[in-house]
Amino acid sequence: MLHIFISCDENYAPHLATTIMSILDNCQKPEALSFIIGDGGLSSDTISRLHAMIAPYQSQITFTYLHESKFEGLEVKRYGLSIYFRLYLSEVIDPSIQHIVCIDCDTIVVDDITTIMDDLPTQDFTLAAVENIGRSPYKSLGLEKGKYFNCGLMLINMPRWKEYNIGERALYFLRKHPELCLYPEQSALNKILDGQWTQLPLVWNAQRPAYKILEKRMDEQHRAEHEFLESIEKPKMIHYMGKGSKPWEYGSLHPLKDVYFYYRAKTPWASGNIVNNKTLKKSILSYIELQKLYKYHKRRSMSQELLDAHR
Repeated sequence: MLHIFISCDENYAPHLATTIMSILDNCQKPEALSFIIGDGGLSSDTISRLHAMIAPYQSQITFTYLHESKFEGLEVKRYGLSIYFRLYLSEVIDPSIQHIVCIDCDTIVVDDITTIMDDLPTQDFTLAAVENIGRSPYKSLGLEKGKYFNCGLMLINMPRWKEYNIGERALYFLRKHPELCLYPEQSALNKILDGQWTQLPLVWNAQRPAYKILEKRMDEQHRAEHEFLESIEKPKMIHYMGKGSKPWEYGSLHPLKDVYFYYRAKTPWASGNIVNNKTLKKSILSYIELQKLYKYHKRRSMSQELLDAHR
Protein backbone atom coordinates (compact mmCIF):
# COMPACT_ATOMS: atom_id res chain seq x y z
CA MET A 1 0.00 0.00 0.00
CA LEU A 2 1.35 3.43 -0.96
CA HIS A 3 0.12 6.26 1.24
CA ILE A 4 -0.25 9.71 -0.31
CA PHE A 5 -0.82 12.83 1.78
CA ILE A 6 -2.33 15.99 0.25
CA SER A 7 -3.56 18.98 2.23
CA CYS A 8 -6.11 21.36 0.77
CA ASP A 9 -8.84 23.91 1.48
CA GLU A 10 -12.09 24.48 -0.42
CA ASN A 11 -10.53 27.04 -2.77
CA TYR A 12 -8.23 24.39 -4.22
CA ALA A 13 -10.77 21.53 -4.27
CA PRO A 14 -10.90 21.27 -8.11
CA HIS A 15 -7.10 21.10 -8.27
CA LEU A 16 -6.97 18.51 -5.49
CA ALA A 17 -9.38 16.36 -7.50
CA THR A 18 -7.28 16.85 -10.65
CA THR A 19 -4.08 15.78 -8.89
CA ILE A 20 -5.79 12.69 -7.48
CA MET A 21 -7.31 11.78 -10.84
CA SER A 22 -3.93 12.00 -12.58
CA ILE A 23 -2.47 9.64 -9.96
CA LEU A 24 -5.33 7.16 -10.32
CA ASP A 25 -5.34 7.28 -14.11
CA ASN A 26 -1.65 6.40 -14.38
CA CYS A 27 -1.41 3.79 -11.64
CA GLN A 28 -1.30 0.12 -12.65
CA LYS A 29 -2.82 -0.94 -9.30
CA PRO A 30 -4.88 1.97 -7.95
CA GLU A 31 -6.39 -0.34 -5.35
CA ALA A 32 -2.95 -0.22 -3.69
CA LEU A 33 -3.25 3.55 -3.11
CA SER A 34 -4.37 5.20 0.11
CA PHE A 35 -5.06 8.94 -0.06
CA ILE A 36 -4.94 10.87 3.20
CA ILE A 37 -6.35 14.37 2.84
CA GLY A 38 -5.41 17.12 5.25
CA ASP A 39 -8.76 18.87 5.39
CA GLY A 40 -8.19 22.62 5.65
CA GLY A 41 -11.86 23.46 5.22
CA LEU A 42 -13.37 21.23 2.52
CA SER A 43 -17.14 21.29 2.16
CA SER A 44 -19.26 18.18 2.72
CA ASP A 45 -20.21 18.31 -0.96
CA THR A 46 -16.56 18.28 -2.01
CA ILE A 47 -15.83 15.31 0.26
CA SER A 48 -18.79 13.39 -1.18
CA ARG A 49 -17.69 14.10 -4.75
CA LEU A 50 -14.14 12.95 -4.01
CA HIS A 51 -15.42 9.69 -2.51
CA ALA A 52 -17.57 9.08 -5.60
CA MET A 53 -14.69 9.94 -7.94
CA ILE A 54 -12.25 7.38 -6.57
CA ALA A 55 -14.77 4.62 -5.86
CA PRO A 56 -14.40 2.97 -9.31
CA TYR A 57 -10.63 2.70 -8.72
CA GLN A 58 -11.07 0.94 -5.35
CA SER A 59 -8.51 3.22 -3.73
CA GLN A 60 -8.83 4.32 -0.13
CA ILE A 61 -9.43 7.91 0.93
CA THR A 62 -9.58 9.34 4.45
CA PHE A 63 -9.70 12.88 5.79
CA THR A 64 -7.76 14.23 8.74
CA TYR A 65 -8.24 17.48 10.64
CA LEU A 66 -6.34 19.87 12.89
CA HIS A 67 -7.76 22.26 15.45
CA GLU A 68 -7.29 25.91 14.51
CA SER A 69 -5.16 26.42 17.63
CA LYS A 70 -2.41 24.43 15.91
CA PHE A 71 -1.90 27.29 13.46
CA GLU A 72 -1.45 29.99 16.08
CA GLY A 73 1.45 32.27 15.18
CA LEU A 74 1.69 31.02 11.59
CA GLU A 75 1.23 33.40 8.68
CA VAL A 76 -1.49 32.66 6.16
CA LYS A 77 0.10 34.52 3.22
CA ARG A 78 -1.18 33.47 -0.20
CA TYR A 79 -0.86 29.74 0.41
CA GLY A 80 -3.51 29.24 3.07
CA LEU A 81 -3.14 27.37 6.34
CA SER A 82 -3.42 23.94 4.74
CA ILE A 83 0.28 24.04 3.77
CA TYR A 84 1.20 23.59 7.44
CA PHE A 85 -0.55 20.21 7.75
CA ARG A 86 2.57 18.35 6.62
CA LEU A 87 4.52 19.73 9.58
CA TYR A 88 2.03 17.84 11.81
CA LEU A 89 2.45 14.48 10.06
CA SER A 90 3.45 12.82 13.32
CA GLU A 91 0.02 13.70 14.71
CA VAL A 92 -2.26 13.12 11.73
CA ILE A 93 -0.72 9.98 10.21
CA ASP A 94 -1.27 6.44 11.52
CA PRO A 95 1.83 5.37 13.49
CA SER A 96 2.07 2.13 11.50
CA ILE A 97 2.81 3.94 8.22
CA GLN A 98 6.46 3.59 7.21
CA HIS A 99 6.63 5.73 4.08
CA ILE A 100 4.38 8.46 2.76
CA VAL A 101 4.38 10.63 -0.34
CA CYS A 102 3.44 14.25 0.33
CA ILE A 103 2.35 16.06 -2.81
CA ASP A 104 1.01 19.53 -3.60
CA CYS A 105 -2.34 19.96 -5.32
CA ASP A 106 -0.92 22.15 -8.09
CA THR A 107 0.69 19.05 -9.58
CA ILE A 108 -0.12 16.39 -12.16
CA VAL A 109 1.34 12.89 -12.02
CA VAL A 110 1.84 11.36 -15.47
CA ASP A 111 3.49 8.09 -14.50
CA ASP A 112 2.82 5.30 -12.02
CA ILE A 113 3.47 6.87 -8.62
CA THR A 114 4.03 3.46 -7.02
CA THR A 115 7.36 3.24 -8.90
CA ILE A 116 8.83 6.17 -6.96
CA MET A 117 10.62 3.85 -4.53
CA ASP A 118 12.45 2.31 -7.51
CA ASP A 119 14.01 5.69 -8.32
CA LEU A 120 15.54 6.19 -4.89
CA PRO A 121 19.36 6.08 -5.04
CA THR A 122 19.34 4.54 -1.54
CA GLN A 123 16.84 2.97 0.84
CA ASP A 124 18.63 4.67 3.74
CA PHE A 125 16.88 8.03 3.68
CA THR A 126 14.85 10.40 5.84
CA LEU A 127 13.30 12.59 3.16
CA ALA A 128 13.64 12.33 -0.62
CA ALA A 129 12.74 15.20 -2.92
CA VAL A 130 13.81 17.15 -6.00
CA GLU A 131 16.05 20.16 -5.96
CA ASN A 132 14.34 23.54 -6.47
CA ILE A 133 15.91 24.44 -9.82
CA GLY A 134 14.62 28.02 -10.01
CA ARG A 135 15.46 30.87 -7.69
CA SER A 136 15.53 29.86 -4.06
CA PRO A 137 16.40 31.50 -0.72
CA TYR A 138 19.18 29.02 0.04
CA LYS A 139 21.70 31.76 0.87
CA SER A 140 19.51 33.45 3.49
CA LEU A 141 19.03 30.04 5.12
CA GLY A 142 22.76 29.37 5.19
CA LEU A 143 22.53 26.46 2.73
CA GLU A 144 24.76 25.48 -0.17
CA LYS A 145 23.61 25.92 -3.76
CA GLY A 146 21.79 22.81 -4.93
CA LYS A 147 20.93 21.79 -1.36
CA TYR A 148 17.49 23.46 -1.28
CA PHE A 149 14.66 21.10 -2.23
CA ASN A 150 11.17 21.80 -3.51
CA CYS A 151 8.49 20.28 -1.27
CA GLY A 152 5.92 19.90 -4.09
CA LEU A 153 6.70 16.20 -3.79
CA MET A 154 8.40 14.59 -0.80
CA LEU A 155 8.85 10.92 -0.01
CA ILE A 156 9.17 10.68 3.76
CA ASN A 157 10.47 7.92 6.00
CA MET A 158 8.05 8.39 8.89
CA PRO A 159 10.04 6.58 11.63
CA ARG A 160 13.03 8.83 10.84
CA TRP A 161 10.79 11.92 10.63
CA LYS A 162 9.52 11.18 14.14
CA GLU A 163 12.91 10.20 15.54
CA TYR A 164 14.45 13.53 14.50
CA ASN A 165 11.33 15.56 15.39
CA ILE A 166 11.48 17.22 11.98
CA GLY A 167 7.97 18.63 11.95
CA GLU A 168 8.21 20.06 15.46
CA ARG A 169 11.61 21.62 14.81
CA ALA A 170 10.44 23.13 11.52
CA LEU A 171 7.42 24.68 13.27
CA TYR A 172 9.67 26.14 15.97
CA PHE A 173 12.00 27.68 13.38
CA LEU A 174 9.06 29.00 11.36
CA ARG A 175 7.55 30.77 14.37
CA LYS A 176 10.91 32.12 15.53
CA HIS A 177 12.24 33.27 12.14
CA PRO A 178 9.29 33.99 9.82
CA GLU A 179 11.40 36.61 8.04
CA LEU A 180 13.71 33.85 6.76
CA CYS A 181 10.88 31.64 5.50
CA LEU A 182 10.01 33.08 2.11
CA TYR A 183 8.15 29.85 1.29
CA PRO A 184 6.93 29.00 4.81
CA GLU A 185 7.01 25.24 5.37
CA GLN A 186 9.43 24.61 2.50
CA SER A 187 12.03 27.03 3.84
CA ALA A 188 11.63 25.72 7.40
CA LEU A 189 12.05 22.08 6.36
CA ASN A 190 15.11 22.94 4.29
CA LYS A 191 16.70 24.71 7.24
CA ILE A 192 16.03 21.83 9.62
CA LEU A 193 17.33 19.16 7.23
CA ASP A 194 20.30 21.38 6.26
CA GLY A 195 21.06 19.56 3.01
CA GLN A 196 20.67 16.10 4.58
CA TRP A 197 18.04 14.86 2.17
CA THR A 198 18.07 12.38 -0.71
CA GLN A 199 17.78 13.56 -4.30
CA LEU A 200 15.12 12.11 -6.56
CA PRO A 201 15.48 12.49 -10.35
CA LEU A 202 14.18 15.81 -11.75
CA VAL A 203 11.36 13.96 -13.53
CA TRP A 204 9.60 13.55 -10.17
CA ASN A 205 9.08 17.30 -9.88
CA ALA A 206 9.25 18.83 -13.36
CA GLN A 207 9.57 22.59 -12.91
CA ARG A 208 9.07 25.32 -15.49
CA PRO A 209 12.55 26.89 -14.98
CA ALA A 210 14.00 23.81 -16.75
CA TYR A 211 13.07 25.42 -20.07
CA LYS A 212 15.02 28.59 -19.30
CA ILE A 213 17.98 26.59 -18.02
CA LEU A 214 18.19 24.64 -21.26
CA GLU A 215 17.85 27.83 -23.30
CA LYS A 216 20.57 29.89 -21.66
CA ARG A 217 21.73 28.76 -18.21
CA MET A 218 23.25 25.30 -18.62
CA ASP A 219 26.73 26.64 -17.87
CA GLU A 220 25.58 27.48 -14.31
CA GLN A 221 24.29 23.98 -13.54
CA HIS A 222 25.81 21.06 -11.66
CA ARG A 223 23.32 18.60 -13.18
CA ALA A 224 23.68 17.12 -16.67
CA GLU A 225 21.71 18.59 -19.58
CA HIS A 226 19.90 15.31 -20.25
CA GLU A 227 18.29 15.47 -16.78
CA PHE A 228 16.63 18.82 -17.53
CA LEU A 229 15.63 17.64 -20.99
CA GLU A 230 14.09 14.45 -19.63
CA SER A 231 12.06 16.44 -17.06
CA ILE A 232 10.53 18.37 -19.96
CA GLU A 233 10.03 15.54 -22.41
CA LYS A 234 9.18 12.65 -20.08
CA PRO A 235 8.26 13.98 -16.65
CA LYS A 236 6.68 11.74 -14.03
CA MET A 237 5.19 14.65 -12.11
CA ILE A 238 4.52 18.17 -13.40
CA HIS A 239 4.55 20.98 -10.85
CA TYR A 240 2.70 24.16 -11.89
CA MET A 241 4.67 26.34 -9.51
CA GLY A 242 5.49 30.02 -9.79
CA LYS A 243 4.03 33.16 -11.25
CA GLY A 244 2.06 32.71 -14.47
CA SER A 245 2.21 28.91 -14.30
CA LYS A 246 -1.18 27.92 -12.89
CA PRO A 247 -3.16 26.46 -15.82
CA TRP A 248 -6.48 27.57 -14.34
CA GLU A 249 -5.45 31.23 -14.27
CA TYR A 250 -6.28 33.38 -17.28
CA GLY A 251 -3.25 34.03 -19.47
CA SER A 252 -1.14 31.15 -18.17
CA LEU A 253 1.80 30.44 -20.44
CA HIS A 254 2.90 27.16 -18.90
CA PRO A 255 3.86 24.91 -21.85
CA LEU A 256 2.18 21.89 -20.25
CA LYS A 257 -1.07 23.48 -19.11
CA ASP A 258 -3.05 21.23 -21.50
CA VAL A 259 -2.02 18.20 -19.44
CA TYR A 260 -3.76 19.67 -16.41
CA PHE A 261 -7.04 20.10 -18.32
CA TYR A 262 -6.81 16.57 -19.70
CA TYR A 263 -7.14 15.20 -16.17
CA ARG A 264 -9.47 17.85 -14.84
CA ALA A 265 -11.96 16.87 -17.57
CA LYS A 266 -12.18 13.48 -15.84
CA THR A 267 -13.16 14.95 -12.46
CA PRO A 268 -16.51 16.20 -11.10
CA TRP A 269 -15.09 19.71 -11.62
CA ALA A 270 -14.66 19.31 -15.37
CA SER A 271 -16.76 22.38 -16.18
CA GLY A 272 -14.95 24.75 -13.81
CA ASN A 273 -14.14 28.25 -14.97
CA ILE A 274 -10.74 29.79 -15.60
CA VAL A 275 -9.88 32.38 -12.96
CA ASN A 276 -9.33 35.82 -14.46
CA ASN A 277 -6.95 37.34 -11.96
CA LYS A 278 -5.49 39.91 -14.32
CA THR A 279 -6.69 43.31 -15.39
CA LEU A 280 -7.66 43.66 -19.04
CA LYS A 281 -4.61 45.83 -19.64
CA LYS A 282 -2.23 43.25 -18.23
CA SER A 283 -3.89 40.44 -20.19
CA ILE A 284 -3.56 42.31 -23.46
CA LEU A 285 0.05 43.22 -22.78
CA SER A 286 0.97 39.62 -21.96
CA TYR A 287 -0.41 38.41 -25.25
CA ILE A 288 1.08 41.08 -27.51
CA GLU A 289 4.60 40.48 -26.23
CA LEU A 290 5.72 38.38 -29.18
CA GLN A 291 8.86 37.22 -27.44
CA LYS A 292 6.82 35.56 -24.70
CA LEU A 293 4.51 33.92 -27.20
CA TYR A 294 7.44 32.71 -29.27
CA LYS A 295 9.06 31.13 -26.22
CA TYR A 296 5.75 29.59 -25.17
CA HIS A 297 5.27 27.80 -28.50
CA LYS A 298 8.93 26.84 -28.75
CA ARG A 299 8.78 25.28 -25.30
CA ARG A 300 5.58 23.42 -26.14
CA SER A 301 7.34 21.87 -29.13
CA MET A 302 10.01 20.52 -26.77
CA SER A 303 7.28 18.56 -24.96
CA GLN A 304 5.23 17.65 -28.03
CA GLU A 305 5.16 13.90 -27.45
CA LEU A 306 3.79 14.39 -23.93
CA LEU A 307 1.19 16.89 -25.14
CA ASP A 308 0.08 14.59 -27.96
CA ALA A 309 -0.48 11.79 -25.45
CA HIS A 310 -2.85 14.05 -23.50
CA ARG A 311 -5.16 15.27 -26.21
